[in-house]
Amino acid sequence: MRLIIVAGLLGVGKTSVILRMLGPMLSKGLKLSVIENEFGTMGVDSEVLEKNGMKVREIQGGCICCTLQSGLVDGLRLIQSEYNPDYVIVEPSGIADPSLVVKATTDVTGVDIEKYFTAIVVDCERFLKVRKMFERPLKNQLKIADLALLNKIDTVPSSDVDLIEEELKKLGYDGPTARINGDTGEGMEAFAEALGI
Repeated sequence: MRLIIVAGLLGVGKTSVILRMLGPMLSKGLKLSVIENEFGTMGVDSEVLEKNGMKVREIQGGCICCTLQSGLVDGLRLIQSEYNPDYVIVEPSGIADPSLVVKATTDVTGVDIEKYFTAIVVDCERFLKVRKMFERPLKNQLKIADLALLNKIDTVPSSDVDLIEEELKKLGYDGPTARINGDTGEGMEAFAEALGI
């Protein structure tokens, strides 16, 4: 199975992005599972996902990084043995370091992950205001990112999005970006293409 990590600070639109990706993936007949972090935020609606044939595993009690061995790895084992999906989508909390998710799930007995993909969702409306305050978690998230999804592009002028791309470079990110609107689906085909679906 392949593991997709959709990370980003709290409120950037991770859940909207995940929900937008599910349709195209399901239409291709892919078996999906979602592991979400329940940390006092509204996560992906389990009923909606399960109604569409997906399995959901919620990890409660804090940041996904803090419960990796007990929550995430056990959840992946269970999902793989009972459901064996093509893709598992992991939505960690806003301050999570996705590299810890990869580290905790690499070479683990009973968890066979053939490929990792990490997408970092960036809130264009708030990024320039919070960049300095959250520089450390942003750098941690960006250092492993395969793709930066610049979300909520409808809320700012394109010149601000250009500036955000420059700021991401200053934070050490030199990978591809996609300008999207997770609520409407605008630009999401770039995410699907990056995943190869």
